[in-house]
Amino acid sequence: MTKVNKKNDAKKEVTLFNQEKRELIERINCSADMISLTDLWKEAGSVESKAPKHWLGNDQTKGFIHALCKFQKVTENYLLKIKRGKGGGTYAHKQIALEYAQYLDERLGILVNEVFFQRVEEEKNPDLIGDRYIAAYHKKGKSDKWIKARLDGKIKRKEFTSCLAKHGVESPLGFKKCTNAIYEPLYGEGGTSTIREKKNLPDTAKIRDNMSELELSTVDFAETLARHNIEAKNINGENRCKLECQNSARIVAKAIIKSREPVGVF
Repeated sequence: MTKVNKKNDAKKEVTLFNQEKRELIERINCSADMISLTDLWKEAGSVESKAPKHWLGNDQTKGFIHALCKFQKVTENYLLKIKRGKGGGTYAHKQIALEYAQYLDERLGILVNEVFFQRVEEEKNPDLIGDRYIAAYHKKGKSDKWIKARLDGKIKRKEFTSCLAKHGVESPLGFKKCTNAIYEPLYGEGGTSTIREKKNLPDTAKIRDNMSELELSTVDFAETLARHNIEAKNINGENRCKLECQNSARIVAKAIIKSREPVGVF
């Protein structure tokens, strides 16, 4: 084989590997810092004896998780979660997921490891995160306008939640209540659960990844209005912040409903 052929083969191998990484990210469900062990198991061929429940029951695995808990200074329930229903399964901290992937299949372990280091590099260079999001959304058929609305929304969402934290919203339930207070005037009672039902989304799906450009802009504006009002009025406490979120969202919902009356809200 000539040097040129070897070089071309090497390039093809790198291209194929990068493609596998991208496809793996799309196929494996993630929730915050957790990765679906169930999806990794399916990726490796769903061998019953290697299912997450069996692997997690191994003494060696238990020892690793115990050591990770001590290192992270957390209890096990922060590193392992079981999700029920559609899109459910066993979710684990990324380091546990990496160990499991290596146990399942050597190449899968390498792929997951590469994805992990990709995230580390993105933390050093945030532009890489934007590039990855844009490429992933383009692959899903999203337009440039939608992608801009989604990425802008991520920034506004962070500003909104930071504001809530500064004004006395402390518990995960408190943040959930404030988020639902934004959603309910627009989508109906039930907030996130209602949206998932209407859009037929599993629990692991990101709601805003399944909104239209108009929906994203509407929710962003409602959260921005609520944030400005909470700051201007110096509102404090979960219940009062929730009420202000609801009031702000009602104002936005009323305007949207009126302007979209002939064609439907969303």
